[in-house]
Amino acid sequence: MLKQLAASVALSLALIAGAAAQGGVNPPVATNVPPPANSNSSAWGGASELYFAGSFQAAKATVANGVNVSTTNVAGAQIAYRYHVTDYNAVEVRVAFAQPTQTYGPTVIVHTRAYEMSMDYAWTVPSDGFFRPFLLGGWGILHYTPLANGSTPGSITQNKATLIYGGGVDAKLKGSLSLRLEYRGLVYRVPDFGQIGISKWNHMPEPDAGIVWHF
Repeated sequence: MLKQLAASVALSLALIAGAAAQGGVNPPVATNVPPPANSNSSAWGGASELYFAGSFQAAKATVANGVNVSTTNVAGAQIAYRYHVTDYNAVEVRVAFAQPTQTYGPTVIVHTRAYEMSMDYAWTVPSDGFFRPFLLGGWGILHYTPLANGSTPGSITQNKATLIYGGGVDAKLKGSLSLRLEYRGLVYRVPDFGQIGISKWNHMPEPDAGIVWHF
């Protein structure tokens, strides 16, 4: 599954590069702004964005096979690259990291290193004002690696699929920087690390905030 995601990410980056080459050096501009030949480029800068953020994961507690399943609420970190193909349409690749602890009933505890690798489509409202809102949706993989210290013996590494939805808003700062406030919801397959044999979907809110560099 990781190989499939890596191939999809590589294809997306190739498509982004091709679109950038065809589009020339002028970034997208709002619909109410004259063509780039007659005016300055968009106030938001170029068509590309790098996003550096802190996040918070709060997975919902659930029950599977009669066993109570819970996950600690933890802070994490994210980095993303977004390319605006048009004023409205953008594509994004993202990597996120956190270290949650999963608990299954009274006896099974797994401390994990969790990576989220995802691809999203973002629909952006064109704006040269102070705020620029957007909606997003996509899919990805959650890669869980158990940590030996304190985990139940025999826990194995697992990859779990996730569907992603959300939205947010950029607030323009000085120069080519903006502040982003974002909400992402993950609907994902619950990992069991080979301990209890479950096949269940769950929901995890993942709000994040950080700085965007437009170039």
